[in-house]
Formats: sequence, structure tokens, C-alpha cells
Amino acid sequence: MLLVDENGMPLYFPALYVTVVIRGGSRAANTIRNTLSAIKVLYDWQADYKVDIESSFASGELLEAYQIHAIRDYMQRSLDGDVQAEKKVVSITSHKHKPKVVSTKVQYARLTVVAEYLGFLAVQLQQGSEETKKRIQAMVSTLKACRPKISNKSQKDRDEMHLDVELLNRLDKALKPGCKDNPVKSYEVQVRNALMIAILRVTGMRRGELLNLKVEDVDFSANKLSVVRRPDAKGDLRSYQPVAKTRERTIPVDPLLADRIHDYVLKYRSKVPGAKKHGYLFVTHKVGPSCGRPLSLAGFAKFMREIKSLGPEFGDVHAHALRHAWNYVFSKQLDEKGVTPEREQQVRSYLMGWNPTSGTAATYNKRHIKEEAAKAVLGLQDRYLNKGEKV
Repeated sequence: MLLVDENGMPLYFPALYVTVVIRGGSRAANTIRNTLSAIKVLYDWQADYKVDIESSFASGELLEAYQIHAIRDYMQRSLDGDVQAEKKVVSITSHKHKPKVVSTKVQYARLTVVAEYLGFLAVQLQQGSEETKKRIQAMVSTLKACRPKISNKSQKDRDEMHLDVELLNRLDKALKPGCKDNPVKSYEVQVRNALMIAILRVTGMRRGELLNLKVEDVDFSANKLSVVRRPDAKGDLRSYQPVAKTRERTIPVDPLLADRIHDYVLKYRSKVPGAKKHGYLFVTHKVGPSCGRPLSLAGFAKFMREIKSLGPEFGDVHAHALRHAWNYVFSKQLDEKGVTPEREQQVRSYLMGWNPTSGTAATYNKRHIKEEAAKAVLGLQDRYLNKGEKV
């Protein structure tokens, strides 16, 4: 992916930044695309305000306060020509402003990218004295301080966001190969779809991790499944490559699930023309130009829409909801075993692919605090209402 000017020529510093910082950090293709999109908005701002940041930085200048505020305001705009999901280049061209603005989260993400990119650009174009470094860092900090606050007061806690187990059991029944209620007619596709749901449900992996699985990632002798990061894999011809966003890890799987994967590979996948040209586990079975290719994100999204056709109660079923469902069941199981919250956080972080120090797992562990709080308040109410004690 590249950021190009109106003549189709790649812009040097954005290309250098993406290559050295983003790609060099093994970031996913989506991250690269979003980074270029934010930088594109910065270059649109330059064109509108007739500013040449590179020349200013090269002459020893940095952004003035009014310019930082102007960039902050500009990052709120919804612009035509923003990077599209399937494009490999982002063009700097004229555009029309829409009256609406982007979401607070998009503004925050744009300003984060722009601040870090401008810090990188300033370092490249100015002498590296200690005083200069302090001035650059101050500019970056000021830009980041302009990011909007993202309130989470109205957001539902993650530990409460899960699909009902009974609903998922009904889904498994409806997707069972051969079931008359199955929204898919092809039996081999029914086998594939039911297997994908089973893997998502019992491992909690992300959609991109599922579609990034290869047959070689499954150790059938040891009943283990490996989640491997493959950013920009050469053998992946999908224009929008699914990737593993979290850390690599190995997940034990039940022998019955391993057998189901083995059966799919030998009885169905092996008979699909073109499937042997790559190692990706889940492939497109429909006859046509894409037959045998790795299942795309669009193909998976189509499957999710087919699930919703089963009835309104399945409207909230999607890959990430299954991840939340896994976390809910996981919490209940560890509660029954008496595992401490601290140990639960460590185990959850590994199985979800999170950095142990990220604090993401602690979000789900809030359940313990809320449950203890509920017990305490009910105890107080019982003493007052049923036992007549003063509280």
C-alpha cells in the first residue's frame, strides 16, 4: 500500500514511515491502511491551507499552536477519497467536504497517527540536538493532547456482553450438516461453516485468526492448534488479508474437534480444485473464479448474514460476539474451579493472545468485583427488610 500524489507518484516520507515504523513493527495490513488514511487527511489539510510541512521542518520550524488547532479541527471532517477497503494505493486528489464529521474514535485515531508521523518527519528533517528533540516531543505531546476524550460511561461492560449459551446451542443445531433449517444448501459448505463456528466458540479466536489458519497449524497427533501471525503473506491472494492481530499462541483442542478438522480437510477441502495451491484451512467451495481460494472476509461476512436469516434472535451473532461468549463461559468454568482472579487474568491473557501487562483481561475480571458488590448489598437489604436490623 502506498500514498501517492495527483500524478500517481509515491510520497517519500509517508512511504518511509510505513516501511520503517509500521511494517518494521510487524503491524497488520489494516493498521497500515488506517495509518495511510490518517496521513492522507494531513496532506489534504496542507493542500487546503497551503502549508508545506516538510519545507517548514527542513528550515528548522515546527508547527505553531494555531496550526495544531487547525489540524485538530480538520481531523474531524468526513472527506471524500478516504482509503477504501480493497484499494492498494491512496491518492492525494481534490475532494469535496461533507457536512458531517467522523466519529470521536476516528478523530482520536487520526490525531494519534498524525502526531507520531509528524514527530517522525521532524526527526528526519532537523538536526538531532537535545534541544530540538525536546521541541519535537513537545509538539507531538501537544497534538496528542488535542485528541477528543472517549467516554465509556454509556458502554456496556465487556464481561456482560455475551451470547446466551442456549442460543448458541440452537445455532449449532441449525447449522448441523444435513439439518433442514440450515441456511446453506451445499453439504460441504455446511460442514465448513459448522466447523468455523465450533472453532470460534471453543477457542475464542478472532475472525482474522480463524481465516488465517493453515492446515499445518493443526497438530493432529498432539491435538493442538497454533495461531500464527502472517502479515503480508506471499501465498495469500486475498486483496484484504485476514491476519492475527494478537500474540501467537498454541491452544489445546478436544480430540473430537481435531477429528472434525481432519475430516473436513480429507473429505471436503481436498476435493476442491485449487485448494492445494495454498495451505489455508478454510476455502471457497462455490464453483467459479474464486473456487479453492482461501475464504475471504467478504465470504465470511456472507456466512454471518446467512446466520441472521435464521431468525431475529440470531441478529447479534457475529465473530466477536462469539469471542465474548467464550470469555463468559471461561470465567464461569474458572469460578467453579476456584481459580483466583489474578491467575485467571494470566491464563486468559495467554489464550486470547493479549500482552500479560496490557490490562485487557482485567476488563473481564471486573465480574468478581461486581458479584461481591451484589452479595454485599443484598446482605444489607436482607438484614434490614427480613431481619429488622439497623444498617
